Amino acid sequence: MVASVAEGAAPAFRVRADVTAGLNADAGWAAGVNEEAVVQADRPFRVRFEAERGAVTAGAPGLVIQYRRNGDEDWIETGAFDFPYPKGEEPRSPRVSVVRTPAYADGAPTRDLLPGSTEPSRGGVGVNLAAQAPAWFAGEGGQLEYEWPLVIRRFVDGAETNEDGDRFEFRLSDGLGHALPGATVAAVRLEVPAGHVGGTFVETPGRIGPWQAGNGDLYFIMDPAESSNLFMMVKSSDGGRSWAEVDAANRPETDDLESVDGRVVGDTIEIVHQVTRRVVRHVFRTSDHPTAPDTWAVTDEVGPTVRSVAQAVTMARRSDGSMVVFFVGETLRHSVRSPNGQWSESEVVERGAAPLLAGPQAVRGADDAVHVAYYGADGTAWFRTLAADGTLSAAVQLDDAIGEGRDAYGAVLPLVYLPESDTVVVVHQRADLRLWERRITAGGAPTPAVAVSDRPVVREAADSQQPGADLVAMGDALHVLFIDDETREIFSVRATGDGTWSAPTRRVGGVRADWVRGAAHASPDGGYVVRFVYDGGSGGGAGMNRYAEFKAGANND
Repeated sequence: MVASVAEGAAPAFRVRADVTAGLNADAGWAAGVNEEAVVQADRPFRVRFEAERGAVTAGAPGLVIQYRRNGDEDWIETGAFDFPYPKGEEPRSPRVSVVRTPAYADGAPTRDLLPGSTEPSRGGVGVNLAAQAPAWFAGEGGQLEYEWPLVIRRFVDGAETNEDGDRFEFRLSDGLGHALPGATVAAVRLEVPAGHVGGTFVETPGRIGPWQAGNGDLYFIMDPAESSNLFMMVKSSDGGRSWAEVDAANRPETDDLESVDGRVVGDTIEIVHQVTRRVVRHVFRTSDHPTAPDTWAVTDEVGPTVRSVAQAVTMARRSDGSMVVFFVGETLRHSVRSPNGQWSESEVVERGAAPLLAGPQAVRGADDAVHVAYYGADGTAWFRTLAADGTLSAAVQLDDAIGEGRDAYGAVLPLVYLPESDTVVVVHQRADLRLWERRITAGGAPTPAVAVSDRPVVREAADSQQPGADLVAMGDALHVLFIDDETREIFSVRATGDGTWSAPTRRVGGVRADWVRGAAHASPDGGYVVRFVYDGGSGGGAGMNRYAEFKAGANND
């Protein structure tokens, strides 16, 4: 179509919400011509501008797009960094960037859509993952239309944030940074949708939340961006609708978050964190702490030091304040931190026939015994118990069909302990991608393996060496959250009273999920709420973390 023009009109803009719409389609708009639009954080959109040839000197460098936030004095050139994964030699995740659109190739020709300029249309181009449009050349006067795919992130490099309600303005400038004379300024208002977390998921098989403080506030550990590896504790005080980092000024300096595990202990969250050469401890005070709410109490306390072949750390805190930590060095090791802060020399866990032990998961049981299950690199899974006196039980084989390879290292899900029956529940993934469950009650023999579901579960969706699943418990009730291998949607199954598992219930559809981590919290009516954070398909990038929950009744409905 040819856009109609009004006498004396000036170059126009329009914001397009549908980043997949055709370049020259009159469809997918977020607002009218020259109207401020609402766009969502971490969701690409497009802006289309008219520009008149007379505004730029012939032969000048190609046009770029600049932005400013909330009326800042300085305009910033918008670079090209893709979303959700900013690939490249020097990937970055800035506040705003030009991204990729599947709708057209970079430099594809445009037609006249916007009814602004009275100059005759001379074409133009669509820009696709490029910081600069093609150069201008001498020729007839007229106007051209340019369209740019953009994203505004929630969390950006350096853990800076864009907030709900922020106003962003965009303008075209020449390649030297000079605004085009007479060019219009486009504007959008940022919306952070309810339940949107953003940031980058921690590549860990351990527990990272969402934890609940005594006053109901929720906490979760994550990175701000794939290109900015920082240890963030984010919090929600409104039931998961909105999230923000707390005590950013004092966050841990250790910044490789490939293996993290934590537990709520009163009004604190105890955390162990393994990087390549050491294990460190952090402690965060939750908002119900009486003297220092929402602050880091301990960061980067150095524990055992050993080079890891595959980082994986897990912890259990005993009633006397001591902490048992299992982690991977050249194989599986364990160490105990005393109540007064002294770490014991780490000891190797006997490997037996397996060439390597990896992916440990621990939980405290009765009488301060610490139960641990782990993977053997010959495709096996094992279970042992460390008694309060330091005695480690003989290894019990749970399975021999896990599969061999690094993608199976985290095949054992986080454990749960059912105190009423003194039972440890172990769920693990076999090589056929299905989940299986075994239970060990009062130190007895494991029960026969029971299939948790007949659906294959994704394994190593995004460089994670683990299944996309989690096991949560409240009392003696169990739920498993998992990502279907074929659809990548999120399902849950529950254990019935006789120990069998229900048919799957879809909890999140229409996504290509990579990770999921959950928890179960009691509700006033005697039931509980299963809360979880999932990556909706970043492929290891950022911006796709989201919060969800569902209600489960007192009878495990």
